[in-house]
Amino acid sequence: MERGFLFAAAPRLRLAAAGVLPGLLAAMGCAGSALQSAPALPRSDLDAQVRIAGEASRIDRPVQLTFAWRAREPDFRWDGFGVARVEPPDKARLDLFLDNGETAAIAVLVGDDLRVPAGLPLELVPPPALLWAALGVFRPGAGVEALEGRRADAAMELRFGLPGGNVLRFRMRDLRVVEAAVLQEGAEVERVVVAASGEESAYPAEATYRNLRDYRELELRLESFEHVDPFPPHIWDPGRL
Repeated sequence: MERGFLFAAAPRLRLAAAGVLPGLLAAMGCAGSALQSAPALPRSDLDAQVRIAGEASRIDRPVQLTFAWRAREPDFRWDGFGVARVEPPDKARLDLFLDNGETAAIAVLVGDDLRVPAGLPLELVPPPALLWAALGVFRPGAGVEALEGRRADAAMELRFGLPGGNVLRFRMRDLRVVEAAVLQEGAEVERVVVAASGEESAYPAEATYRNLRDYRELELRLESFEHVDPFPPHIWDPGRL
């Protein structure tokens, strides 16, 4: 596949994101300490905040995002370019390519259903809630239970119980997702950190996914975005372009 096929229509909107994540991590550490000492939200407020957070991050029109990506595992490193196509209310597709145009990975989200083509690796793809978070969307998913929420000024933390006993944690600032993590017995096992791109874009400038058990990491850095017409239905089949 030629790179120009996917990139030709998108305006070259470069977002200065270098150095954003280290500063964000430091700010998140401070916010996390403040949130730990904040009182838990009453159940009625918790349910309201979950609803408000979902509405605030909802993508309301089709968009195509182009990005650079880099992946690391204990013995390998890859990088390349990619495209994310997102369509309301609940569809998204990520295509990762190497610089020679070869497909490295494809992931399709339809609601909370994660679809990948047969034979392509799934290890670098976050679970649905974390993949949505990497796109800036707060979507805990069906079948989860809101456990607790805490708020300190513009920062908020929401926790959900997952089937099987793990906990899904979101941290937000000004109703924008800045982190989503899966906790197992209180320890993070998977995590996405999101850097906002500022008022000019609702889409994250950077997102970094880490699988802390397997020492895998995937970084996405936004290069451009374009609002587009609805996508053809067949693209939500991960075996097709």
